[in-house]
Amino acid sequence: MVQTSLSFENIYYSLWEIAGRYSSFCQFRVIGNSHDERMIPMLEVGTGAQMIFCVAGINGTQALLPELLLKMAGEYCRAYECGWKLDEFYEVKKLLDKIRICLIPILNPDGYEIRQNGFGAIRNPVYRQMLRMQSIPAEDFGYNARGMDISHNFPTVHYIRSRMGEEPASENETKALIRIIQEYDGRGLLTFAQSGREIIYYHCQQGVGSLPKSYRLARHMQKSSSYHLEREQMTESAREKFKGMGTPEQYYIQTKKQPAFRIKVPAQSGNGRGVEEDKKAVYEEIHLLPLEYIFSLDN
Repeated sequence: MVQTSLSFENIYYSLWEIAGRYSSFCQFRVIGNSHDERMIPMLEVGTGAQMIFCVAGINGTQALLPELLLKMAGEYCRAYECGWKLDEFYEVKKLLDKIRICLIPILNPDGYEIRQNGFGAIRNPVYRQMLRMQSIPAEDFGYNARGMDISHNFPTVHYIRSRMGEEPASENETKALIRIIQEYDGRGLLTFAQSGREIIYYHCQQGVGSLPKSYRLARHMQKSSSYHLEREQMTESAREKFKGMGTPEQYYIQTKKQPAFRIKVPAQSGNGRGVEEDKKAVYEEIHLLPLEYIFSLDN
C-alpha cells in the first residue's frame, strides 16, 4: 500500500465544499459511479457558455495529479472572486466567464483507492477476490475495480481489444466521461498523466485540417510550461496499438472535432519533504496551462 496525503473522500468533499463556497460561479456535479459504487465528481468553474475539460486520475497509480487539480480549482476560485491576475497576466474572471473549466480530478476512484489502501479497498467481494488473484501488486495496479484499463477503453476508430471479452466503453468510468463530453459544447480536452515532462497533441488521420490549430495551442502551452512537445497520431500498426487507440483524447477528437492534449508530468520520487517539494515544483509547471489554453483559443 502507498499512502498519499489525500484520500478519494478528501478530494470529493473538498470539491463539494469549493462549489458551496463559490456558488455564484461554481457548480459541483456527479457525472457517474465507478464499478465499486464510488461517485465520480466534477467541478465547473466560471460562467462561460462554452467550456474545456481537465481530467486526471485515469490511471490509479498516478496519484499526484488529482491533488494538483484540486489545488488548481482552489487557486482559480480565489483569483476569480478577488479579481486577481495570475502570473500578473491571466485575468481569471474574464477568461472563465468566456470559457469555463470542468475539472474531473479522479475519473478512476477505485484505482486511486487501490493504490492507497490495497485491494481490500474494493467493497464488492467478487471484484476484490478477482483482483487478489491477479499478479500485479496493488501499488502498481492502475486499472479499475474490474481490472480494466480505462485509458484505452474508449470507442475510437480502429479500436483493438487487448484481451478476450473486452469491449469499447464497457466500463462505468468510461461511460461517465463519454456522457459528459457528449452533453457539453466543449472547446478542448486536457488530460493529465505522470511519467515525463511533455505536452502531447493528438491528431487523427481523418481530420488533417485540425492539426495546425492543435499544434499552435500546444506551442502556447509549451512556452508557458517549458515542457517537451510531441505529436501523437493514431496508427493502424498492431505493434503500436496502445499509443492512440481507445484513448479519451482520440475519442474526443473523433467525436467533437476539437483539440485534445495529454500533459505528462514527472513521476514522484523520494518521500516526506521530497514529495512535497516535487508536488510544489510540478504544480508551478502546470497550474497556468488551462488558462493559457483558454487565452490562446481565439488569439
